[in-house]
Amino acid sequence: MDVNSKIYGLLTCFLQSLLLSSTTLEPFDLLYDNGVEAFYKGDYGNVVRCMESALKSFSEVRQTRIRCRLKCSDQHRFDSFRTDKIFEVILYRAHCINQCTEGKIGAGSMHKVSEDVIQDFNRRIPYNYLQLAYRKTCV
Repeated sequence: MDVNSKIYGLLTCFLQSLLLSSTTLEPFDLLYDNGVEAFYKGDYGNVVRCMESALKSFSEVRQTRIRCRLKCSDQHRFDSFRTDKIFEVILYRAHCINQCTEGKIGAGSMHKVSEDVIQDFNRRIPYNYLQLAYRKTCV
């Protein structure tokens, strides 16, 4: 009976962590900063964990925004080129995109990242840190 209660407790903790992680996504800029900080401290295991999580989070945010834009552009199409209808469709689309992304990745304010961090990700700088950390952990 004691073993069953431990297994049940372990499973509930695991399911709760899965549910919590699926509703909000960790901001990739914070993960990236934590990884850089760990790199300069020499904690290469933590660098790998943080950078891999940051890259996964960055990719998820990007893919979610793309999917939401496509979904909302299909739902709110431009049928005519009358000025009043164009602005109405633009507003509906913007609202739809905000609702969709917030439902999938969490509050939008969590994922407003500085342009410097976005440029680092576009230049693939996190992969440089990962490569160096992999080398240090394997040696």
